[in-house]
Amino acid sequence: MKQILMLVVSLTLSLSSSLFGQDGNGSKAEPAPGAGQAGLPSDFFADALEKAKSGDDAMGTQRLVDVKSSELTPSLSLSSSFKYTSNPTKANTADQSEDGTILDLSLMMMMGLGEYGIGEDILSAPSMMLMHMRTYNDPVKDYGTDLRGLDMDIQIAGLTIPFVLPNDYSLSVGNTYVRAISFRNDQGYPNLQMRGDVVMYSNTPSISLTKTLPLENGDILTVTGGLSYAISNGDTLSETLKTTTEALLDAGLTDTVADLQTGASYNLNLSYIKPVTDKLTLIPSFSISKMYYKKGGNVGRADVTYVLGLSGSYPITETINLTGMANYTAKDGNRGDVVEFRDFTSGLSLAINHSF
Repeated sequence: MKQILMLVVSLTLSLSSSLFGQDGNGSKAEPAPGAGQAGLPSDFFADALEKAKSGDDAMGTQRLVDVKSSELTPSLSLSSSFKYTSNPTKANTADQSEDGTILDLSLMMMMGLGEYGIGEDILSAPSMMLMHMRTYNDPVKDYGTDLRGLDMDIQIAGLTIPFVLPNDYSLSVGNTYVRAISFRNDQGYPNLQMRGDVVMYSNTPSISLTKTLPLENGDILTVTGGLSYAISNGDTLSETLKTTTEALLDAGLTDTVADLQTGASYNLNLSYIKPVTDKLTLIPSFSISKMYYKKGGNVGRADVTYVLGLSGSYPITETINLTGMANYTAKDGNRGDVVEFRDFTSGLSLAINHSF
């Protein structure tokens, strides 16, 4: 149960980081469409901002909110990634399984909700997102069926409202709903039909502020600070924990595993966007996040996660993009029951994108 929970939390943090431009897993260092816009170039939305400054009606009265476009702009993205990990179970050094592989398959739908000028200098382009990702641990079967129980479905629904501000600042406010499903509920019999168990689900409101620093050589440095609060929930105690003695002890008999993941997180991210050619872009990054837990036996617990990453993006065609990544993750905590781990991950991702 601890291994499943650690993997779910690790996947959720990685997804949240990538979706909100934090580059938490190194494979999506460029800003995700409609997410936190952490890596906006200095001239992003420049034309629209100029129009926002002249947002007067026919009578010469300036409107507080000027609708630049109410058009809905849907898009689809289908992606797959294959990665190596030095710590597939995200366990501490003494208990970890060494060297493993991960296969991710994901489908994401984005919907732009228009563009709106606010006052003279602010532009907002809200968007919503739906995503389903399936993760297969050890697809090459180095460990036989031992890691099947860690295979996971992650479902995400998000609403993001970014604001492009003067002086190369951008502010993003949003909420993300995440549901994690352990789809291999086969009670140790691999040939049984997949049924699925909801491990946890959470709502996470967040806010982040980004400063974009264009450099004289054409590179871009972005600095992002953010705050989020995860409100996690689960099924009833018997449904979530079943009857395993270990799980009951871990949860203190009264707290569901999912509820124990409620808490506030603070994060800081640095990204350096380096165009190498007209197509190839390299992005080294560093992020640090700290989570303070607020529920049950986890009250007073604080975890710190550091990620040092490098990613490279290369568009093969207008719709197909290849991304390579490598990162090193370190997690530490302030209590003895915190699972501290180190993990090196590297791999390739291929994405097919289509805008309607």
